[in-house]
Amino acid sequence: MVSKKAVPVKTVATKKVAAKKVAAKKASTKAVTVKTVAAKKAIVRVAFNENRNERGTDQFVRDLLRDIGVTKPWEQDGGPRWKRDALAGGSKTKDAKGEGKPEFVFVVDGFIVIVEDKKETRFTKFLKDGNVLVTHPHRETYAFNGAVHYASTMLRKGVPHDKGIFAVGIGGDERHHEIAVAYVAPGQIKSLDDLDNLDVFAEDAIGEYHSVAVLGNKPQAEVRLDMVKAAAYRLHEGMRNVAVEGDRKAPLVSAILLALEKPGFSLSSLRGSFDESLPDDWDGAKIYKAAHDYMTSKGFGPLQKIGTLLDQFSFIRQAPSLNRINNELGMTPLRHFAKILKSDVQKVVTDPSMISFDVLGNFYHEFISYGGGDGNTLGIVLTPEHVTTLMAELIDVGAGDWVIDPAAGTASFLIAAMHRMFIDAGDDETIKDDIRKNRLHGIELQDKLFAIGTTNMILRGDGKANFRRDSIFEAPMHEMRGDRQGTNGKWTPGHGFTKALLNPPYSQAKDAVTRHLSELAFIEKALSFLNPGGRLAAVVPQSTMVGKTAEDRARKVAIMRKHSLDAVITLNMATFADSGVSVHPVIALFTAGRPHSATAKVKFVDFQKDGYKVLIHRGLTDDGTAASRRKHLLEVLKGDTIEETKFIVRSEATAQDEWQHSYFYFNDLPPTLNDFKTTVADFLAWQVDMHAHGKGDIITPDEIDLVALFDGATDDDGAIKE
Repeated sequence: MVSKKAVPVKTVATKKVAAKKVAAKKASTKAVTVKTVAAKKAIVRVAFNENRNERGTDQFVRDLLRDIGVTKPWEQDGGPRWKRDALAGGSKTKDAKGEGKPEFVFVVDGFIVIVEDKKETRFTKFLKDGNVLVTHPHRETYAFNGAVHYASTMLRKGVPHDKGIFAVGIGGDERHHEIAVAYVAPGQIKSLDDLDNLDVFAEDAIGEYHSVAVLGNKPQAEVRLDMVKAAAYRLHEGMRNVAVEGDRKAPLVSAILLALEKPGFSLSSLRGSFDESLPDDWDGAKIYKAAHDYMTSKGFGPLQKIGTLLDQFSFIRQAPSLNRINNELGMTPLRHFAKILKSDVQKVVTDPSMISFDVLGNFYHEFISYGGGDGNTLGIVLTPEHVTTLMAELIDVGAGDWVIDPAAGTASFLIAAMHRMFIDAGDDETIKDDIRKNRLHGIELQDKLFAIGTTNMILRGDGKANFRRDSIFEAPMHEMRGDRQGTNGKWTPGHGFTKALLNPPYSQAKDAVTRHLSELAFIEKALSFLNPGGRLAAVVPQSTMVGKTAEDRARKVAIMRKHSLDAVITLNMATFADSGVSVHPVIALFTAGRPHSATAKVKFVDFQKDGYKVLIHRGLTDDGTAASRRKHLLEVLKGDTIEETKFIVRSEATAQDEWQHSYFYFNDLPPTLNDFKTTVADFLAWQVDMHAHGKGDIITPDEIDLVALFDGATDDDGAIKE
């Protein structure tokens, strides 16, 4: 008989197993449910973060647009009917059936501007062989490609604006960002240089930007100077024909320009009367007298300055070749030169719109370069106007300042300073007159450059400035500073100087005898002219910041003991290309009379991308972005804009350091996938090269080496010992 007791036991056991299976299934279901919920939450969280990051980038772009006066751009599907019609069927998706919805669209001066943005710089743009790909997925993945896609779609569908479309792609945020731009017109997609901001799209700038960057036209400032260059060539030809010596060309032009300023002086008075018994009737004598009378009647001083100028001009009174009527010209060469200067140069030099531009310095440089030199015949290394005005702005020259240029040359720095001071003075003519009479000081050692600089200042309405022919190392500092000596022999400080602008002669310290003439020696001396707290901006070769000699390294120590280094800005290598000088310049900023603190953060900037390029037959030229790049530099230095270390490094510095951006630079950007791939590829290529040259054993240890390496390094359980 079968036991009845066995059945219940087995049944109970079976039920227990079944119950366990059910419980396990429920637990599994619950776990899956929990995982599913967690996954969904994660997806929502990622989507939220993506959206939040995108919104952050959008806000950064809105700030950029607000800076140029665009406060209400059309966003996404907003805007007028023509915009939506032009984007119908133009989405970035693969089928491109929906309506295209750019992040931002606006119209300025007849140009359409489309802006697309992405949260990371790696999604700014994608180019293949220099071309923008607008196929899917590139147009959806990359901001710039998407913007070009939208622009092309709008042109194909038709828009009520015929000037073309600027497509802009922005990747990143305020700290790390890239701005790519292209001009899109029928049959044309022209990629342009990357931007720092959107300033070129402001209403008062976009026309010039299109003209220069897209069409390749000359900037307006360059157009105005073309007549000066043409006049320089004609003068060169004329002076060569009558054998005017090289060092007399500049004084000759100065004398004629000053004579032309004298009321009542007329070209018709230059009649070519060449009677040796009546030398006062010669054209040269008339020009000389007119220049003399003009300077003295205006009270230009000091008198020593007028006397020095007249000494430079005296040869024109007695040179027969200049005062006889030339058969080919039908007049005296002097009258011929005066006609050219009056028609093509005088009005440009005195043009109020060119007040900050050293037209006369540029004229002289161009004029002399036709003689086979590069401007250095007179010792001219002409500082470009965009550098002189930038330096005056960097140290914030204003109406209340006392400014000195102790190596003044053609006075371009003083002209730039005067321009800023006049703007700051507004309509207050009393302050402007004080600026003219008292607040601008220059020192220049070379006679010819002194003549150019003085004439330049006189023609700018500042002949009363203290422009003296002297050496920075020998000029009477107390006299220039307005100090007064009491009966006890002690000096009472005068007005002193609050700002200094300097471009010292380059490469003067060639040997042990001339090492006291190094660029750092000029900087150290110029700082001694300033009041405590005064600011100095100097443009010098990059090598100056290293300390090329033992003497210069000692000067760096001495400078930091008495003064502070504030910033060093590395400039475009082509900055002085028009002067024929191959030098990599920097602008160094100092504060006088305040010892450099060991904890002070010096700003080291890489401003090589300044918006200027050297073009064949034109020289250094604004590519249309110079103004916006300059604004960006100033904003970063003031702390109003954040930038990455490839642009600016803030670091403590000592006299032993090299004072330049490249010395302190470190890459603070997180590595991208492409960076990783490139590094791995380089490593593999190196390995292959080592094996190919029979040196694989150096980089691939054999098994014996590995055993020997770890022999005795493990415990009894095989674990590595500490």
